[in-house]
Amino acid sequence: MAHIPEEFIDQLRQRTDIADVVGSFTQVKKRGSDYWACCPFHKEKTPSFKMDSQRQTFYCFGCKKSGNLFHFIQEMVNTDFVGAVHWLADRYGLTVPETRRRGDGAASEQRRQWREQGQKLLNEAADWYHHLLKQPEAEKARAYLKSREIDDETIEKFNLGYCLDSWDALCQWASSRGYSPELLEATGMVSKKDGSTSFYDRFRDRLIFPIHDELSRVVGFSARLLAPDAKAPKYVNSPETDFFQKSSILYGLNHARASLKTFGHALVCEGQLDVIACHRAGLSNAVAAQGTAFTENHARLLKRSTSNIVLAFDPDTAGTTAAQRTIALLHEVGLTVSVVSLPLDEDPDSIFRHGGAEALRSIMSATEPAVPYLFRRACDTHDLNQPEGKSLIATDVLTAIRPLADPIARTAHCQWLATQLNLPENIVFDALNSLQASHARHSATSFQPPTAPADRAPTPLPTFTMPEDNEKVWQTIFDLVLHFENLALLLADDEEITRLLPDTPLGMAISRVLACVDQDSWPDAADSLCHDDLIRHPTVGAVIAKSAFPYRAKPKATTPVSTLSAEPEEEEDISAEKTTQAYEDCRKKLQLAELARISQEKQLALQTAEGEEAKRLMRELTELNRKKRLL
Repeated sequence: MAHIPEEFIDQLRQRTDIADVVGSFTQVKKRGSDYWACCPFHKEKTPSFKMDSQRQTFYCFGCKKSGNLFHFIQEMVNTDFVGAVHWLADRYGLTVPETRRRGDGAASEQRRQWREQGQKLLNEAADWYHHLLKQPEAEKARAYLKSREIDDETIEKFNLGYCLDSWDALCQWASSRGYSPELLEATGMVSKKDGSTSFYDRFRDRLIFPIHDELSRVVGFSARLLAPDAKAPKYVNSPETDFFQKSSILYGLNHARASLKTFGHALVCEGQLDVIACHRAGLSNAVAAQGTAFTENHARLLKRSTSNIVLAFDPDTAGTTAAQRTIALLHEVGLTVSVVSLPLDEDPDSIFRHGGAEALRSIMSATEPAVPYLFRRACDTHDLNQPEGKSLIATDVLTAIRPLADPIARTAHCQWLATQLNLPENIVFDALNSLQASHARHSATSFQPPTAPADRAPTPLPTFTMPEDNEKVWQTIFDLVLHFENLALLLADDEEITRLLPDTPLGMAISRVLACVDQDSWPDAADSLCHDDLIRHPTVGAVIAKSAFPYRAKPKATTPVSTLSAEPEEEEDISAEKTTQAYEDCRKKLQLAELARISQEKQLALQTAEGEEAKRLMRELTELNRKKRLL
């Protein structure tokens, strides 16, 4: 049977966007934060086919079809999963790795187990490094964190750690847990010199920053040198491995993802400490590229959650150059970009340490649209009063305007630039056309959605009506525990209800949510289901596509008010009260149904019982009736 490496499937999933793919079959329009289309699977005049770009899923409220990106291609092209992967790879110019020969199922299973073991090793190593940070040997690491004013709460949140000053401590620890040196090497945590057979710890005597993917899985590490006079690189990062591809990983995204829609934009910084400082200041939408320049994969990863990006790069020459390149790349992907101009010789981390959270929030709120920012910086470098300088300024700015797919935005920016340069518009357009010709390259066509409507007040929470049948009750419970963490925690501790979970797709979906709760990863539950065939079940897909309880949680007090839409505290309290009441009503309904089932069984048994057995059954029926009255 054909086999495609899981890492390639992950790469393909990160690169593609479901709204873009569906747009090649039918017209797609944006409404709010979601995309809609007339369903390609049945005839309709009013769009009822909803796409979620963050989760890469679809659901049709008409024909009830649902699934993820690969399921959509399977249905549209009438192919299997392998065919869907090849179709998507061809569309995005990727080559599918050579499939395994027939009969190589054992090798495929071995490969799967190897990846699972490697993922487990990475997660456990991160926890071990974190444990070592609290030991006496890590005093200098703790001293460094104290000098950077990083508190215990932040250390716990980002799971910071320390690698011992030893050549083989990690190898010994891994060996004691049954992990091989070869697996350590495959995960990038150890190295060996050319011609040698012995391994040594890659990150020894360094402060450890675990790097997570968007599903909160540890995929690699960044390690900072602690000795100020050492002649080694300040930072050592995990090498490219099957688990860690730096061009597709954003530091902090696992913490930021839930905040991107709340803030309405992603805040892109340059390093881990900058991201950590922003999160401490309440700017929980901050992320950073990890060990590489910002890439198209990074842009597409963010595009799933937001259409707006704010760059906060260092104000030096390197930072300005990186900002110019990144702006063009983000424009290429169809994102709107603004820039924060940081004070000279400052970065988010230093601003937070010197001025506190309020100072950092204030500076980060003073954004400038990308094109005016580039014009201003180009004027700092080139002389606007000289013909040659004017030409260089135009080239710098047009390089970022050129990738814009929206002709109206592109034209408006060129007209603005012509005014600033005091040149005829046709001259600027000629320069743009020249740039387009010289930079012409193949790229996949993508649908540009219309501008999203202005923010509206949140939809009031509908009055909850108790479903009549148990299937609908379980659907409501699934909706509640998938979208409200406090209710998921309640259910996880509610053995009386969890033992009643049905052996149905809904019951299995609820169990997946509870499994994530058990692993302290409830925010990943929806994404986990989106990558599972359970999403194809109409009821499961319907709940993931649209909750019956659409209220958003009120932002925490640490979040800057200026970046959020106001939500009255009274309404938030009502929301929490109603969702909790809905859960309790469902719980009561299931308890009554279970009591009724047990009563019926005992009544049937009573028909043939005699003597003490009959008395016992009568007492139990009386007790069951008492419990019903109490409910």
